[in-house]
Amino acid sequence: MTDEAELRRQLADVCRVLFRLHLVDYMGHPSVRLPGADRALILIKPRHSLRIRAQDQIRPEDMATIDLDGNHLAGEHPPPGERFIHTAIYRSRPDVRAVVHTHQPMATVMSIADVPILPVLHVEGEVAAQQPVPMWPHAMLVTTPELGADLAASLGQHRVVLLQGHGVTSVAETLPEAALQAIHLEHLAEANWRVRAIGHEPRVIPPEELQQRAATGVGSEVRWAYYRQLAGCDDLD
Repeated sequence: MTDEAELRRQLADVCRVLFRLHLVDYMGHPSVRLPGADRALILIKPRHSLRIRAQDQIRPEDMATIDLDGNHLAGEHPPPGERFIHTAIYRSRPDVRAVVHTHQPMATVMSIADVPILPVLHVEGEVAAQQPVPMWPHAMLVTTPELGADLAASLGQHRVVLLQGHGVTSVAETLPEAALQAIHLEHLAEANWRVRAIGHEPRVIPPEELQQRAATGVGSEVRWAYYRQLAGCDDLD
C-alpha cells in the first residue's frame, strides 16, 4: 500500500506535469484517497490563492486533507471550492482511488461543440473505447454535494467525463493513471478536431485493434516516467 508521503509526492508530480502540458493553470485539482480501513479521508491539491498559484510550484506539504463531506481537516491551505467533484465520485465509485479535474482546452472545445471524442489514436484510444465519452451538460462550478452527485451520475462507470464548457474529470485506481487518461483524452480531442477541420470523418479504431495494442505495448508506468521527466520531476527527487 502506498504511504501518505508518497501520495503527497505523486499529487505534486501530477500538478507539475499537467501544468507543464497546459492542461491546468492555477485552477484544476487532483486528489487521492488516503490509505486506511474506512478509506474516508482524501488528500487534495489546495484552493488557488496568493500563495497557491502556478501548479508546478506546489509542494507535497501544501496538500489539504478533507473527509467525504468536504470538511477541511488538515493542511495550512483550504481545499478547492470544487472539492465536491471528488467527494461525490469517491462516494459513488468505491473502485476509484484517484480523481483529476482539469480545464484542458481541446477536450473542452469539443464539449462546447457537442462533438464526440472518438478513439482514433492507437495508444490514447483506450480512454475513449467505451463510447460515448459521457458529458455533464453544465459549465457551473461544482460547489455543492448535490452538483457533485449529479456530475458523478453523468460519469457513471466511465474513466472520464466532460464538463461542457468547463473541463474534464478523470478517475482511476492511481494518480498517474488518472493523469494519463486526461492527457490521452486531450490528444484524442485534438486529433478528432484536426481530422474534422480538413473535412473528413475520423476513422474509429475497432476494439480488437485497441486490445492488441494494449496487450503488446508498454504499461502506464513507462508513460508516466516519461511525463515526469518531461516536466522536470526527476530533478526534484
